[in-house]
Amino acid sequence: MKETNEKSLQLTTKSGIFSKFVRFIKRLFNINNINYMKNSREENNLATINSFLKDIKFEKDPENEILLNIQDELEKVGINKENAYKITKNLSDEQKIKLLNLYKEQIKIYEQRIEDHKNRIIAIRKKIV
Repeated sequence: MKETNEKSLQLTTKSGIFSKFVRFIKRLFNINNINYMKNSREENNLATINSFLKDIKFEKDPENEILLNIQDELEKVGINKENAYKITKNLSDEQKIKLLNLYKEQIKIYEQRIEDHKNRIIAIRKKIV
C-alpha cells in the first residue's frame, strides 16, 4: 500500500457574481423582518375578517327552528290529521299559525321555482325552433 499525505478537505464557497448577489439579497431581507411583516399582515387580515363576520352574522330564530323540527317530524311520519294532531297538540295558536305560514311560504317558493323552470324550457324551445 502506498502512503499518501492526506490533508483535510476544505470547503469552498461559490464566489461567483450571482452567488454574491444572492447573499446580498438574503442579508438585505433578513428572515426576521419578513416574519414580522407577515405577522402584521395576518393580524390585519384576521381583524378585517372578524369584523366582516360580525357584520354578516345570521342568528337563528329559536321559534323558527322549533317549527322546522316539527315540519321534519310531520314529513317523516306522513301528514294526516292524526299525526298532525299528535305532533302539534302542544303548540300554541300563534305557533300553529306560524307553522301554517311557513308551509305557505315554502309552497310559494316551490311554485316560483317551477315557473322559472317552465320559462327556461320555453326559452330553450324558442332557440331550437
